[in-house]
Amino acid sequence: MNLIGNERIQKYFENIKPDALAQTTVFVGPPSVGKNTFATFLAARLLNISYEAATTHPAIFRLRAGEDPKTGTPRAAIPVAEVRSIRHLFHLAQGTPFIIIIERAEELQAESGNALLKILEEPGRQLYFFVLASHEDNVLQTIRSRAAMFRLSGVPDATLTEGLRASGASSLMIPDAVRAAAGRPGVAIKFMEDTSFRERYTNERARFFDVLGAESFIAAEKRLADLFEKKDRHIEARQNLGEMFEWWMQWLTEKKPGHMAIATIAKLHPLLFQNMHPRLIAERIVIALRS
Repeated sequence: MNLIGNERIQKYFENIKPDALAQTTVFVGPPSVGKNTFATFLAARLLNISYEAATTHPAIFRLRAGEDPKTGTPRAAIPVAEVRSIRHLFHLAQGTPFIIIIERAEELQAESGNALLKILEEPGRQLYFFVLASHEDNVLQTIRSRAAMFRLSGVPDATLTEGLRASGASSLMIPDAVRAAAGRPGVAIKFMEDTSFRERYTNERARFFDVLGAESFIAAEKRLADLFEKKDRHIEARQNLGEMFEWWMQWLTEKKPGHMAIATIAKLHPLLFQNMHPRLIAERIVIALRS
């Protein structure tokens, strides 16, 4: 796996010695910019294994909210019991470092975060804790205060193009993938590999221009109605809305740079995973978009 972009952080991790690495490392950056890839790369360095081996190694545990086993719907937070169960996995590490990767910082709430900190403070273990976050504010203060923070930025188109070519990607698809990615390697790779994702991207682009050109607010709002139909899968809906609004911001910047809705989306986007209702967020963005 080739790391694409953020070269200074790449070089730092390539040269770092395991005993110089902080116990807790936070990766902050836009979704799909490469946080998970960098965390896996660093875990592979700690264990002295390949990137590919690190994706399934028993000493690397990925902690995520997952789905409720009874209902099958996505959970909003990582259960405390899930955190405490990590102790039972330590024997799989067999004396090597044990790495815990939190894939979405907003899923780690106060109670589960405190349980995890207690595990990290246990003496005699080589424990490392990697947290991935789209926004620094999504990371619990108790974790942020003791962590090394690395901020990943969007990758320039030329660098992304070069990285995709080096990975053997189809040269015919690279221009469209780079345009869709807006500086995020994960999006570019998914665009090339996932047909359903490409179709969704195309459909969302059509929706955006329909909303932008709608004759009234009511007509614009109707184009969003299907986004709120699955009321039992609200976490999934918030995630889809988050990705959609990122695309909207990208397309609006290309078409109407300086439009007030760009700032509105940037301000409201983080609230999708807090207490604000997603429909209210969508309505405010549509109002700004049509101003």
